[in-house]
Amino acid sequence: MADVERIVPIAKVSDIRAALEFYCSVLGFNEDFHYRASPQGPDYVGLSMNGHQLHLSTFAGDGTGPATTYVYVDDVDELYAGFCARGLTQHWEPIDQPWGQREVYVRDRDGNTLRFGSRLPQNADR
Repeated sequence: MADVERIVPIAKVSDIRAALEFYCSVLGFNEDFHYRASPQGPDYVGLSMNGHQLHLSTFAGDGTGPATTYVYVDDVDELYAGFCARGLTQHWEPIDQPWGQREVYVRDRDGNTLRFGSRLPQNADR
């Protein structure tokens, strides 16, 4: 069997400009590449945060959405504070989950959800 090099989630979005504003300006992702099939689109964009990738697509063949992606981080509260400082208007704040994670859920305008989580201190050794 071939070795898996990496797995990259693809989120279906309806408006690439609005999505890039949210993912890059508010959440802090970097735009790595942007492929546009024609001046009117569709578009396919590669984003990254600390070397980890997420792709956004307006191509019809890339699913119907919405998608949920889990992102493990070392400090969800610090990450969330950065989101808020960059303009996130969110109804959910980080919460402690019974499965040992502290999580915050962020949803884009297309309903795609990013779940950011860090281990609670009593579960840090797991």
